[in-house]
Amino acid sequence: MPTISFRISDEEKGVTRIRTLLDAVRKRVRLYLQSKKTRKALDRLRTLQAKDRAKTTTLEELELIREDRNR
Repeated sequence: MPTISFRISDEEKGVTRIRTLLDAVRKRVRLYLQSKKTRKALDRLRTLQAKDRAKTTTLEELELIREDRNR
């Protein structure tokens, strides 16, 4: 099981209510998990792009942009 460590500010150390501290822990864990999911998604995207690279010339890209503008 992975271990997650985090820093507690001086303000949070002085808090007598446990609920506030638990909310801070939940927020940090949520941010950690979101960054982990984002990293996985970007890695997957890179592998997919490496497999099937779309090769277009600059002129073809300009033509596609013009078509989008004319819609």
